[in-house]
Amino acid sequence: MITTSSAEHIKFMGVPVGGNVAAFKDSLKAKGFIYKKCFKTLYSFEGIFANEVVAVEVLASPKTKQVCKIIVYFPQKDTWKGLKSDYFRKKNLYKEKYPLDKDFEFFSSPYDEGDGYEMRAVSLGKCNFASFYYATGGHIMIQIDEKQRIKITYEDRENIKISQSELDQKALEDI
Repeated sequence: MITTSSAEHIKFMGVPVGGNVAAFKDSLKAKGFIYKKCFKTLYSFEGIFANEVVAVEVLASPKTKQVCKIIVYFPQKDTWKGLKSDYFRKKNLYKEKYPLDKDFEFFSSPYDEGDGYEMRAVSLGKCNFASFYYATGGHIMIQIDEKQRIKITYEDRENIKISQSELDQKALEDI
């Protein structure tokens, strides 16, 4: 029988996303991240990741406080050329370490690349650029988000199940 504690967890900056949030916070602080704030089970940090100053959000399960997701936000870009270049640079960097599962890069109507309105499309959620990678213990997604920046999400396979179960239980208690 395999228990959650023996399951492999995804790693963020070499740190397994397998323990409780207090231990993970300490690991990030040891890597130079500055703790900013907390709202319920979301913990915000700022620090250096992949040679850039980034904002990092750590999400934990509501009851057992197991880290289940890490979200990295890179600095906002001013131009489509800069944003697109940054996306493909990070996509190619991740491809060197992780197998690519799937990706898609397109604009939703009425926008098209080359129409001069790419950044408007981005801010309206009409830019669909995302790449999904397999990682031991979970998966990683790189995407362009509506705030004109690159967002990278690390999701732990086991702990996301724990978190969803705890959220479902809380919802049942509320009903």
